[in-house]
Amino acid sequence: MTLALTDFGEAQWIGFDRSMVSNQEAASYVCFRHEFQWKPMNEALLHITADYRYTVWLNGHFIGQGPVRGWTQEWFYDTYEVEAWLQPGINAIAVLVHVLHTSTFQYIAGIPGLLARISGRSLSGEPLEVVSGQDWKWRRHFSFGSPTPRISSQQAYAEHYDAGLELPGWKLAGFVVNEEWREALPLGMAGCEPWIKLRPRDIPLLTEDEVHPAGIKSFGTVTLPEPAWSMDLRQWLLPGVVNASPNAVCGLVATTVKLDRPIYARFCFQDRTSGMNVKLYVDGQPVTSRDVSGSHWSGLYDYEVHMDEGEHLLSFLIEGTAHDYHFQVSFHEIESGRSIALEPRLPGISDGRFVFFGASLLEDSAKPRSLAAVGSWQLLFAFEGMRIIPHGQEHMSNVFHQMTDAVVLSRSLGADQVQGLYSSCGGNADYTLLHDPGDGKAVRIIYEFEQMTAGWIEFEICAEEGAIVDGYGFEAYQGGNIVHMHSMHNTLRYVARKGWQRYRSFIQRGFRYWVIQASNLSGDLKIRSVRCIQRTYPSPRIGGFRCEDERLNRIFEMSRRTAQLCSDDAFVDCPTYEQAFWVGDAYVMSGVQATLAGADPLVRRSLRLAAASINRSPVVESQVPSGWENVLSTWSFLWSIACEEYYGYWGDAAFAEEMYPSLLKQIRYFRDECVDEGTGLIRSPFWNLLDWAAMDCPDGAIVTHVNGWFAESCRRIAQLADLFGHKQDAMELRALRATIIAGINVHLWSGERQAYADCIHKDGRLSSVFSEQTNLLCYLHDIALPERQSALLSYFVQPPDDFIRCATPFMRYFKLQALEKAGMLKPLVQEIQDTWGYMLEQGSTTCWEDMPGRWSSAYPTRSYCHGWSVAPAHFLPRIILGITPIEAGFKKVRIAPQPIGLHWAEGKLNTPEGLVEVRWIKGEREFKVYVRLPRGVIGEIILPPAPLTADGIIVSGSGTPPYLTAGKWTISVQDEASITIDS
Repeated sequence: MTLALTDFGEAQWIGFDRSMVSNQEAASYVCFRHEFQWKPMNEALLHITADYRYTVWLNGHFIGQGPVRGWTQEWFYDTYEVEAWLQPGINAIAVLVHVLHTSTFQYIAGIPGLLARISGRSLSGEPLEVVSGQDWKWRRHFSFGSPTPRISSQQAYAEHYDAGLELPGWKLAGFVVNEEWREALPLGMAGCEPWIKLRPRDIPLLTEDEVHPAGIKSFGTVTLPEPAWSMDLRQWLLPGVVNASPNAVCGLVATTVKLDRPIYARFCFQDRTSGMNVKLYVDGQPVTSRDVSGSHWSGLYDYEVHMDEGEHLLSFLIEGTAHDYHFQVSFHEIESGRSIALEPRLPGISDGRFVFFGASLLEDSAKPRSLAAVGSWQLLFAFEGMRIIPHGQEHMSNVFHQMTDAVVLSRSLGADQVQGLYSSCGGNADYTLLHDPGDGKAVRIIYEFEQMTAGWIEFEICAEEGAIVDGYGFEAYQGGNIVHMHSMHNTLRYVARKGWQRYRSFIQRGFRYWVIQASNLSGDLKIRSVRCIQRTYPSPRIGGFRCEDERLNRIFEMSRRTAQLCSDDAFVDCPTYEQAFWVGDAYVMSGVQATLAGADPLVRRSLRLAAASINRSPVVESQVPSGWENVLSTWSFLWSIACEEYYGYWGDAAFAEEMYPSLLKQIRYFRDECVDEGTGLIRSPFWNLLDWAAMDCPDGAIVTHVNGWFAESCRRIAQLADLFGHKQDAMELRALRATIIAGINVHLWSGERQAYADCIHKDGRLSSVFSEQTNLLCYLHDIALPERQSALLSYFVQPPDDFIRCATPFMRYFKLQALEKAGMLKPLVQEIQDTWGYMLEQGSTTCWEDMPGRWSSAYPTRSYCHGWSVAPAHFLPRIILGITPIEAGFKKVRIAPQPIGLHWAEGKLNTPEGLVEVRWIKGEREFKVYVRLPRGVIGEIILPPAPLTADGIIVSGSGTPPYLTAGKWTISVQDEASITIDS
């Protein structure tokens, strides 16, 4: 019997009558509760899981939220020690299940359900048990409004919570259930489909640290904009499709407006980068769009429209490929710039304000295009295939629009408007008192946190019933202006009940600034506290680094902080925009978090999640587990390399052997299915991204860097094959690597340019694009022939003017690796100083996704906290302290300090054997290094160039006399030692 079946015993998966939750709703929240008798006991355990997510209370006490992300076929459950919250007599367990009917980049939509069991023993030894089953009750939680805008194309849906619709006491024993509470529906025992395998949580619970604002960035009053038209068109464009993939769509949305005067207005849309490209027709005539993004990554655009008095038909043609299907349009008078209201209407129809024509509903898939040219409502109404979009399918609120389109009236608040402005920044009983600004206006406070954070936002307020408290988190200012995250609804709407109340968001989000915009107050609003319950993988400060250069110290801490915030229940690319486990991004983070925070369980978990994607795709997917089934070639190979490096660092042969079949399967797929007969090289059919730069790496081409990664993967896996005694595998892998290297040098080297081209196109043409990225990888992975290496080395310092340069901090990780390999340590440290130091100069506390140049000057990056950018936290201890493993599992360690213009440095790294600590000081005439090693670990200290003889080297502690290795003085040590070089 498996552990899961033992933990859950007779518990059943339970669900609810899904016919009572509209299929047209992408998300909903369902309450489950059960009362039970309990006896005095010594201990009690709660085992629980849900699909998609649960939040659980015992007798009103919050216990936790989960489960961790996973593949449905291998679902995870959590275990809590709960004896402290149980009492003799009657008890109540209450569970809020968050239901998603649409996939995200963290979750694959399935069957909603709940499984739970409480087990324990009474003081007399009697077994006690409570299990989920048909006797549990359920009802929908109507405080959570729906539909709401999607947070982003990668995440779920924004919160809209109406406290006036709460169920007082439903989490407590003695609550009286009425006829709205129904019996739970049994779905099957533990182990039933689709949750065939249940696995206990494989990482610690996330932290729940209270973080209060450091202060207030700005405050004042705003005029609220007129409502935008806002709705999700997914179910109309893609009926029955619940994936998170980019899908080809074609459809037409239409309505009419009746004007009592002529207007000259701007129709404003957002996001045709990952979202829909909407083409506007007025009375059948196309209007030309304007790109107003300012190179913002989301691709903002608008239309300028003249309309005379009277009725007009507005048609919105939607076609192309999109990840997100959010339709949003707001209106502004061009002359004044003010927000204006346009009331959509369907003459003669009361069931809705918009109609939809979709390609799936029409015999001719091109019909929506022809319908866009129809000039009047009367003519359009006559066409078949029209469907009315019900009122209830429009979004209840669009807080992002309410924030970004509001007009600032004042940038201060007088004594008659606010009292105790900063009192809500603390955690005491003081509060900020705000007075009602009046109809159509709102009070806005922007709280500034000391640094980026991620978790649940929580606030405590006293308000009149119906007061609206909107929240919005963002990451940065640029030039004194908010960097708005268009297409990112990092928002919350809370509608208050009367009196004091506290609300904790149920959705994880990242931000540095939190806006509260309060309106419809009907009286005073008191804000006692605003805070973030920071939730990350536990990241104690086990490892560390400090040196003489304070700029490097701040860069290190910025990188460490970024790695922490991007450590969730898997390594995620960013805590704000996507929260997705991108496999290649995780390669950079994993080493940092393992050595600095002891997060090796998170590394193992992430590598396993990636490996499981081979059950769905032929090779490891780009981001998992996800509703977008996508392969990114380099990310697949980085997973291979990460598995081998995990063994090299931690010495975990059992884990490496567990991964070995998947590693081999991936290599053999590329070998058997993707080799080009003419060149012997890999022609990858997948996405071949390496860097957000203008490299020439199209899908289906013979891409140089992809072949380089493939060759390196073969080398790494061959080493594991040696370890496990698979001699034939090792021989085949090395032969395959040699073939790929030979092919690159024959077919992708340009003698004229003395460099490797980016690719060979499908038509056999050698690419005319040469890049820093491609050539540094050819050096790093020993692709380049020896006689070609000197040319490549020169490009590290000064690439030719027409070379594509490394664009992202992610790509710079591999540049730093190449510089280390070449022994170019001063340029390595300078690259860190220049790239990450620039982020510091802009006031950032975390590492950016991009560097300036990809977007306009107003948008130097998209994400201001991105895990793929934490390279300094890896390289500074590795280079300046010189700590690297010699043997797998750190049984033997090399310490080769590199002063590089510094006078002192110190730090420590976490290893499987314990802490490795190094401290060195460089004076005018002497160099001292102190080393402390875990018991049983052998250290090899390689000293910087100094005396020609050993006479000036003084060793104290457990060190051996110095001896020369490759021209450098070396000392073997155990435990701890101090070495002084006196010149």
